[in-house]
Order: sequence, then structure tokens, then C-alpha cells
Amino acid sequence: MPTDETLSSVPRKTRVIAYLTLLAIKVFSFTYRLRIVGRPEHLLGLVGRGDSVVIACWHNRMFYFATYIYRYLLRNRFKLAMMSSDSKDGEIGATIGKYAGAKVVRGSSSRRGASGLRGLYRAIVKDKHSIIILPDGSKGPVYKAKVGVAALAKMTGKPILPVSCWASDYWRIRSWDKMVFPKPFSRVLVTVGDYIEVPRKSDDGNLESIRQRVERELDELGFVAEEPFKKVCKCI
Repeated sequence: MPTDETLSSVPRKTRVIAYLTLLAIKVFSFTYRLRIVGRPEHLLGLVGRGDSVVIACWHNRMFYFATYIYRYLLRNRFKLAMMSSDSKDGEIGATIGKYAGAKVVRGSSSRRGASGLRGLYRAIVKDKHSIIILPDGSKGPVYKAKVGVAALAKMTGKPILPVSCWASDYWRIRSWDKMVFPKPFSRVLVTVGDYIEVPRKSDDGNLESIRQRVERELDELGFVAEEPFKKVCKCI
């Protein structure tokens, strides 16, 4: 198992879970049959874009998107940062991110939120990393965006890129967000929206409008992704 000094204080059980999860991400990433619709040039052009972006994806779509990030972004030396909450699950997510080569900033919308945003600001503006952010946070409610995604885009001057996805076959767990895990060899549809610009002079009212727009666009992208695969799936 890979280790480094930044992970030396992480409990062994957490490191084992993180390592096995990353191994699944790596293996699964080469089995999916992928199609990208909407504005695919925005997603496919990230590596060569030459500037940072704020990538937004709902929490329960994150496993598949993590496989895309690993295979098509991190393996091509894409500079990516992610926020991980202070919860136990957040510790696992942070460890996975470090193993995969992403920069991890700890914080959440409920605890240490301000310090988390400052850390992300440094990562995106000073270190030139793009950011992956889950607008419904680590505790939900599911599909309810928090204003932090709009505030981060305002602070950094970087656009928000909304992304969603769905699969032909998947497992779903009984978590607060009903997390989706596409099965190996599934067909996966990724839907990509337009960039959302947030003016630096935006006031609270503008940020709320942006928050609502992010929420609405992620819902619309999710509907487009799910529509070809409409089916009933039991939780496990």
C-alpha cells in the first residue's frame, strides 16, 4: 500500500478502505462504455485549457465521475484539488484523493467552511489547480446546492462547469444521497453543461441566483443522463 508522510496520521483501517476504493476506481474506469453529450468540448478540453475551473457534480454521482477524473484527467497530469469534509467519510475521501494525486483541502459547509473556502482559493488561484466541488455537500439535503459553489467562483474569478452522469446498470446504497455505483462494463452517459460565470461584484442576491442556477442545471443534466436508462433499482 502506498504511504507518505502526509498520510502517516491516518488510521490504518481508513488507508486500507481508501486504497481498495481507489483500486476499484482504477479497474472500473477501463470497463465503462462512455458517451459524453451536451457540451463535451468543455470536459474533453480541460487538460489543455490552460486555466482553472470549478467543476460541480452532485454527491451521489461522484463514484463514476471519480473514474473519469482518474483515467482522463489525473493520469494526464491534470492539476486538480478537492474539498473533503471533516467527517469519517470525508477522511476516506481525502485519503483516496491523496493516493490518486489530487490536492485535498479539508472543510465543509457546516464546519470549518470558511477555512475550507480559503484553502480552495489558494489552490485554484495560487497553485493553478481546478476544483471538484459537490454542491449538496457531505450531509445534504440531496440535490440541494449550497451557496459555497457560487461564492468560490466569485472569489476566484473562475467559471463553474456543471457535470452529471448515469449508467445502464448500477448498484445503489442506502446512504443519505443514495450513492450510485455503476457496475463494470456498464454504458455510462456523461452530460456536460455550459460554463457559468460569476461576476466578482456579485452581491448576496446574485450569489443566490447563481446557486439556484447551478442546482437547476445539475438537475436538468441529471435528467438527460438518466432518461435513456430508466429502470427500477433496489438499494443494497
